[in-house]
Amino acid sequence: MNTLLPRGGGANPLSAQSPPCVLVVDDEDALRVVLTRELRKRGFDVYSTGSGAEAVEMYCRSSIRIDVVLMDVNMPGTSGPAALDAILAVDPFVRCCFMTADDRPGRHDALLACGAAAVFGKPFASVKEVCETLKQIAGETFGESDSLIERSAKWRN
Repeated sequence: MNTLLPRGGGANPLSAQSPPCVLVVDDEDALRVVLTRELRKRGFDVYSTGSGAEAVEMYCRSSIRIDVVLMDVNMPGTSGPAALDAILAVDPFVRCCFMTADDRPGRHDALLACGAAAVFGKPFASVKEVCETLKQIAGETFGESDSLIERSAKWRN
C-alpha cells in the first residue's frame, strides 16, 4: 500500500513550507553523495539509495512525500526501468528522471517512452540545469493549471 503523503494545496507548491523532495538512486556512491549534496545546497529535501530494489521499497512503503525520483538506468539487480515499472504499479503519476551514460541513438527516447519525465546524460553538462529541471517537474506535479494527464504528456514530449 502506498503511504506517501501528497503535498498540501496552494497555487504555488514550490513556495509552500516544504521544499521539493527528491529520491536519488544510483549504485555509484561518489555520484550519489555529490548529487545529494548539490541538491540540498539548492534547497531540495533529498533521500538516497544505492539500488533499484531499495528505491521501490522506499517509495512504496515510506510516509515521505517524494516529488521526483532521480534514478540511474544501469544498476546491478533491479535496473532503473524495472524499478520505475514497480513504482508505476503503485503510483501511476510518479515523476521519474533517468540518468544514463548510454548515448546510443534512440536510448533517451526509449526511456521517455517507458515513463521517464526527463533523461539526463552522464556526465551532466550542468548540475544547475538538472536542479532547474527537477524543480520544474516537482512544480508541475502539484500545480493546478493542468490535469495530471496533460502534465504527464507535457513532460514526456
